[in-house]
Amino acid sequence: MLGSIFSIAAAFFWASAVILFKKSGELFSPVALNIYKSFVALILVTLTMLILNIPFFPDKPINDWFLLSLSGFLGIALADLFFFMALNRLGASLMAVVECLYLPSVIFFSFLILGENLTTGAIIGGILVLSAVFLGSFGRKKFQKTAAEKKTTVVGIVAGCLSMIFVASGIVMIKELLEHTDVFWATLVRVVAGTISLMIMVLLHPRRRQYLNELKFSKAWLVALPASISGNFLALLCWVAGMKYTSVSQAAILNQMSTIFIFILAAIFLNEKITVNKSLAIAVALIGACLAIFS
Repeated sequence: MLGSIFSIAAAFFWASAVILFKKSGELFSPVALNIYKSFVALILVTLTMLILNIPFFPDKPINDWFLLSLSGFLGIALADLFFFMALNRLGASLMAVVECLYLPSVIFFSFLILGENLTTGAIIGGILVLSAVFLGSFGRKKFQKTAAEKKTTVVGIVAGCLSMIFVASGIVMIKELLEHTDVFWATLVRVVAGTISLMIMVLLHPRRRQYLNELKFSKAWLVALPASISGNFLALLCWVAGMKYTSVSQAAILNQMSTIFIFILAAIFLNEKITVNKSLAIAVALIGACLAIFS
């Protein structure tokens, strides 16, 4: 029960953050926004561990440090970077459709890494989710748009799919480790690894001056700060805790509730239209997600 509560809470906090991140994306580039929210998460997790007197350097084997660091690189540095790229191009409600790929990805990596069975239902469910992504992305109105707009949509879909693949692989690879590891320490190592990776990438990037200038205090912080707290502190902790206290499959299906939350919140706060096409895509994606779990 505890794991289920954490997983649903993670879905809600993440959905709320996505809406705010969409607003932030109008003021921050994906790279700068990823760095900003990572530093916010790092500060909050560090302060929480200090308050709770949780050791920063527990006696853990080097393999645990390595796996958590790799998980942070995949699930934070790469996954979130691609996520923000996709969100800027697709919008929150269409990104919610793409996010449904998270569940089949978790199922696949659970089979690949943990040796869990990959059933026929899981395969069919994954195909349904992928079909939903294209259904939601390429309705009739989309084909009336310019070639440049179509290209933007395609790039957004590819970036979103890569984001979900990196997120899923990053969490599944540490599932067994989480069963005997403190959630806050595991989160800290992942965030530190992700933040360091991002800083190295930025310092080596030819547009590094632009990205660093974007991080200076501005009105963009007013939206990015609550988004980072909700998405990269509260949601991140609940997500990791959900994976720790319940099965990978159970946590993943409850995490997928973020799709519904995003769809509703985008309509309320971003005025994104609830089209028949998007509604049908969400329904197909959720059917595919459920089929993947309950087959």
